Amino acid sequence: MRCLIAAITALALCSAAAAQEAVYQTDSLFGERLYTQPGQTLNVAGEDALARAEAEARAAWEAGPSPDTGSWYGRVLAYQGYYREALAVYDAAIARFPDSARLRRHRAHRHFTLRDFQASIEEGLRAVALYEGRPLERERSGVTDETGAGDVVQFYLFYHLGQAYYARGEFGAAADWFGRASEVAFFTGQAEDDIAAIYWLYLSLARGGFWREAQDLILTFPYSEEDLQGGGSVYYDGVTLFLGERDPESFFTDEDTGLPFADASGVAASTAFSLANFYLLDGRPDAAKPWLARAVTVEGWAYFARIQAEAEFARLFPGETP
Repeated sequence: MRCLIAAITALALCSAAAAQEAVYQTDSLFGERLYTQPGQTLNVAGEDALARAEAEARAAWEAGPSPDTGSWYGRVLAYQGYYREALAVYDAAIARFPDSARLRRHRAHRHFTLRDFQASIEEGLRAVALYEGRPLERERSGVTDETGAGDVVQFYLFYHLGQAYYARGEFGAAADWFGRASEVAFFTGQAEDDIAAIYWLYLSLARGGFWREAQDLILTFPYSEEDLQGGGSVYYDGVTLFLGERDPESFFTDEDTGLPFADASGVAASTAFSLANFYLLDGRPDAAKPWLARAVTVEGWAYFARIQAEAEFARLFPGETP
């Protein structure tokens, strides 16, 4: 087992911290080869801070393999865009700790990023089974959080299952999982997480033909800008667009917010995807089409909105490319 861990670590290092050129990760749903450029940060932390975090995480994993050290090492690699390398770390960690629901939750997320939606669902459901009857679990929310009291693991597990089902066009199942994610976020008082879950729950219900439920959900939206402690939310903006409180003509933006996972690419993909759905739900697929294409063509190919725009464009306009 130590040999396996060493081999996986070597694989991750070969492409991550030492990378001086673009590293291939996967193909888009249209066959485009997708690469990670060196120095990618997704606004999570500075490049130097991420490099230090990776070195420390690798050392901790090698010195004491555990679900904690394995999940964190994989996360730091993923923050830098090295999703295949993160997946390799999770493969090695799960081989050693097969009953770790947290490791499986993270592996499910990485399968999703790499466009293997079925594998993401299967692994996510394994994690759900392992968490059955267990209390909520937390883990550190990022490189700058060392308290371990940040993210609720089950929220993200349910949320990512919703994403995987949505990408497959299984909107009823997606609604079930986004609903469960919303319940966790509401229970733990995480307003911004709940807003994100409600955004996707609304789209899942509406795209699945559950129009009355979708309308009831959006008309009872309980949050305001005062609940956005981080300073902004593309999902809050999307919900207010669907409520008719935003002008679609001036809604799109590609402004880098400086917030984690909300750089120019992330914001462009999210606002374009929201606009596309605004028009889709109004029965205007032709008006939605250029906005789906805009979401697909951002450089940040790992964002949920980019991935979902790929899947939606392929469903609605088969045989065409954005």
